[in-house]
Amino acid sequence: MPSTSSYQFDLLRTYRYLRLAMVLLVLLLGTSVGIEVVSQGHLLQSVSASYYTPVRSVFVASLCAVGACLIVYQGNTDVEDVLLNGSGFFAFIVAFVPTRPEDHCVASGIAPDVRAAITNNVSALLVLATIAFLVVMGIEVFATPPSERALSPDSGIAILVSVLAFLGLAAYFLFDRDGFMCHGHTTSALLLFLGIVAVVLVNGLGLARSQAREDGHPWREHLWNRYFWGFVLMVASIVVIVVTGPWLGWLDNWVFWLEGALITQFATFWLTQTIELWREPRRTDTPVRSA
Repeated sequence: MPSTSSYQFDLLRTYRYLRLAMVLLVLLLGTSVGIEVVSQGHLLQSVSASYYTPVRSVFVASLCAVGACLIVYQGNTDVEDVLLNGSGFFAFIVAFVPTRPEDHCVASGIAPDVRAAITNNVSALLVLATIAFLVVMGIEVFATPPSERALSPDSGIAILVSVLAFLGLAAYFLFDRDGFMCHGHTTSALLLFLGIVAVVLVNGLGLARSQAREDGHPWREHLWNRYFWGFVLMVASIVVIVVTGPWLGWLDNWVFWLEGALITQFATFWLTQTIELWREPRRTDTPVRSA
């Protein structure tokens, strides 16, 4: 039987590979989209529009794999974990419900095979998501030490918001199927990007508090750290691209640039966080000595 240190290192190595897999999956999607852009000689309307190109298989597979990784990965805090779980779930919806290429979508104009695929895939996802939630809640209640079971008020609020978002999306699918087929992709993509931007903000605040515990200074003195700057840059990117794109009309294919900017920035954050937490999955943990 392996020693405790070997066992800890095996867990740490699995954790590292899970984090690195996220970066590689984003690179896979980016490389595939890049090859298509070069071969066509022009930008796509959006990254999501690659669904209608030879990139489709990579687009769907990478989004589903990223979604699974986000859900499986245990966040640094309860709030971060809830946000990652929600973002991972919405990544599946973005993969299963293609964006609509027309300006004004009419559900009756969607090809029957696409409608059948959306209905089948999303129905299966909602059923499995419900089962997974019940299983996780059972594990939390019956197989988690009391010391690890308590949730902070912030994490409780985050869970409530996530559950309401899931129920809202499920109701949208069940009671307005045509609207969901036309706008489910955009709605889920917005929630996905909102979630990852919030994850970066939460880490900026978390790092500030961690540094404050080390030197005894107020956490606000450490607020402008690399993660908080990353959050500010993401918000600035959204503002600049939206203003120069749909508002002023100066930027063509603005959705492509917006999605590309946010995906690249989150991948950079993820890689930076991987380096920070290379020897300890959480900032409060003791580093594994053999690592």
